[in-house]
Amino acid sequence: MTSLFYLDLSFNHFQGNLPSFIFSNLTSLGSLSISDNEFDGTLSFATFANLSNLRYIDLSNNDLMVNTESPSWFPSFQLMFLKLRNCHLNNDQGRVVPSFISHQTSIEVVFLDYNALQGVLPSWLLYNTTLFLLSLRGNSFSGGIPLSSGFATSRLLLLDISDNRLSGQLSSTIGYSFPELSHLNTSSNAFKGEIPYSYGNLTKLLVLDLSNNFLQGKIPINLRQNHTSLEQLILSGNNFHETMPSFSNMSNLAYLHLRNVGFGGSITRSLVNLPILEVLDISWNNLSGSIPDWFHTMPNLAIILLSRNQFHGTIPISLCQIQKLHFLDLSANSLSGVIPTCLNNITSWKKESALHLPYFTWISASSADYRVKVPLTTKGNSLVYEGTPLYFMTGLDLSMNQLTGEIPSQLGELGALHSLNLSFNILTGHIPKSFSIMEKLESLDLSHNNLVGSIPPEIVQLDSISTFNVSFNNLSGSIPFETNFRTFDESSYRGNKGLCGLPLDTACTSPNKKPPQQDEEEERAGIAESDFFFFSCIAVSYVVGFWVVILPLVVSKNWRRKHYAAVDSCIYICCNKFPGFLTRIKDCC
Repeated sequence: MTSLFYLDLSFNHFQGNLPSFIFSNLTSLGSLSISDNEFDGTLSFATFANLSNLRYIDLSNNDLMVNTESPSWFPSFQLMFLKLRNCHLNNDQGRVVPSFISHQTSIEVVFLDYNALQGVLPSWLLYNTTLFLLSLRGNSFSGGIPLSSGFATSRLLLLDISDNRLSGQLSSTIGYSFPELSHLNTSSNAFKGEIPYSYGNLTKLLVLDLSNNFLQGKIPINLRQNHTSLEQLILSGNNFHETMPSFSNMSNLAYLHLRNVGFGGSITRSLVNLPILEVLDISWNNLSGSIPDWFHTMPNLAIILLSRNQFHGTIPISLCQIQKLHFLDLSANSLSGVIPTCLNNITSWKKESALHLPYFTWISASSADYRVKVPLTTKGNSLVYEGTPLYFMTGLDLSMNQLTGEIPSQLGELGALHSLNLSFNILTGHIPKSFSIMEKLESLDLSHNNLVGSIPPEIVQLDSISTFNVSFNNLSGSIPFETNFRTFDESSYRGNKGLCGLPLDTACTSPNKKPPQQDEEEERAGIAESDFFFFSCIAVSYVVGFWVVILPLVVSKNWRRKHYAAVDSCIYICCNKFPGFLTRIKDCC
């Protein structure tokens, strides 16, 4: 197989060791991929030393222990693409960055994610003059971002150093050291201080993720105004603690994530200056005031997350005009009033439609970790959704407010809704039977309200339901225990003294469903006992009795003679046998 140029064994279930001799004769090999299998054992890069045509290597996501430092070797190849994600890289050699990369003069893409690599970030790697994509996420690098030597600038388009142990101040020269950056991710580290003004000078930046650090101060004005290239701004999990700043002239910003950053005040109306905004997450802050009634002027909004703030007032009915809305989370505020009945006007909740969020195909082709991620609370859990599950996700969460009134029956028309949470309010009335037509509903939480009546038996038609909770209400009657509802335990129904049947220990005295014969007998008994039936029988009996006597007299002369002869005979008998009785009757008259 000396002429083999391309070998791709990725995404199979291959197991066992990889003997080094199988590569020694592949002298023409240019591309090798064995990623996402179950190979184990140790693999030394010295195995590839003499493969001078090698340009592409991907050994990611196996159980291999990949060693690049021992035994001593020198590469005869010049790689363009190196992907060693989750390879237990150099575990026995101090978990260092592979040194052979410094001899690669044509390298363009390097992914060394999730290898527990240690030490400081190597400046020779960050400022490599040929490198375009560099991902070092999920390691244990410490220190800060090193400065370049002299006036060297990096050509990197993507730099991902997230989920490490980096600390200190963010580099104030990043705008000059990395002028070509389009994707920068420094999230989940321990950076502190303010965001340098130079970050706003990255004029080609499409995605900036500084989330989950210890940043404080104010967001630079050139990062939130007039930055026309930025498409995703992710600053959540920091300590800015300021009034929510204004945003303007960011014509391409589609994803704004400001979750848990300490913002106070009210929602700035300047958000209307973000014409294509699709995802707005400002949850877990200290924002107050009312929910704005101008969200409907932003027609592309698909996900609005405002939970865990201090909003009050009513839910504006203008939200019903956002036709592309997929997920609305207003939970854990102080909202009052009733649930708008117009929510059934939202097209994406009535008919299933795909959510199109921004992503980058040229990056996603190399690593799926750069897709848009959105934290959503569904089925009682706060999870991060991305990719296909997120694109078809829909949900409404109004829980933990002070909403009153009945649950609108119009919510039953939201056939494409996947998650509905109305728990911890003061809602009254019955559970609408129309919920049974919400075909896509997977999670329904109506707990901790004041609902009465029985659980509609039609609700068992929810074939997709996987989470159901009506606990702590005033419901009564038999629990529907069919189809998917057999999987719900007593925690879904506790706190309702009138409920009975499985899965509760309380047995029902009379089953909720009766045999058809019993239903027919009860129906007939109910009709027989009604007033209408009684008076109808009297009327029919009178008419029938009258005509039974009169009709023969009218029709038959012979019958009339016999009839009157019989009457005369009766009168004669009475006069002869009761003369005294008749005399007294005459005297009275």
